[in-house]
Amino acid sequence: MGFPGIGIAKGMATTFRNFFAPKVTRQYPEQRPEIPDRWRGRLDLIYDPFGEHKCEVCFQCAQVCPVEAIDMSGFDSQGNRIRYGMPEIYDERKDPNAYRRAGLAARPMRNAARWDEAIDTPFVDEVIDGFGARPEALVAIFRAIEERYGYLPERALRRVSDRMTIHWAQVFGAAGLGGFRLLPAAGHVVTVCDCAACRFAGGDRLLAAIEAELGIRAGESTPDGSFSLETRSDVGAGAISPAMRIDTLVYGPLDEEKALHIIGERRSAATAGSR
Repeated sequence: MGFPGIGIAKGMATTFRNFFAPKVTRQYPEQRPEIPDRWRGRLDLIYDPFGEHKCEVCFQCAQVCPVEAIDMSGFDSQGNRIRYGMPEIYDERKDPNAYRRAGLAARPMRNAARWDEAIDTPFVDEVIDGFGARPEALVAIFRAIEERYGYLPERALRRVSDRMTIHWAQVFGAAGLGGFRLLPAAGHVVTVCDCAACRFAGGDRLLAAIEAELGIRAGESTPDGSFSLETRSDVGAGAISPAMRIDTLVYGPLDEEKALHIIGERRSAATAGSR
């Protein structure tokens, strides 16, 4: 004859006994297993007919991976290490593999990746500490580092991730989505402001004229590496619309003639210096 509730009592006794028993499974995230290379994630992007990656590199897969096995980097067909990021990293999204798979003629990478550059670690730490290592100050920290190096070195981003205890994929993703430079640029960097005020004042015409003059589109570099063209929304701040920045100097308000004259002066100076 059974007693009412005997099953519940037995279940609670089993639970109580197992609660104090030694753990027989690996506890995550306290105990993170070492993942063999053969089981780690591999970045295999899908290509369209033009050789472009369909992956938009939003880093969400890397952020949600519980064992951090997804790393948005790899090697191209020439053995160069590449990191897939925003369109600023031009040839990493148009590497020789992509062209070959699309049946197009492969061309060498113009902007070779340099990921192991030395950084001034005390400076990066000082910047982080100056903002109290607050996550909401991440953009300001990026700007300070970019002003020092002209771009965001990977080691600096790694340091930010470690010191601020923010997932590496989130740090790198925020840097890319925020429009920061992730690789050093050769030659002059021409930045046309594309904020609403500059576009309303003729910024689109200004950009088109510069693209025609340099023979490249925004996000590209000239074949000789003397100029790189990009757009950002924080150049003129609406006060000197339309505005353009060459390296660290901001010019505005400009029309097409003035902008092309300034670029022509830079080109003449570079030609004279190379003689």
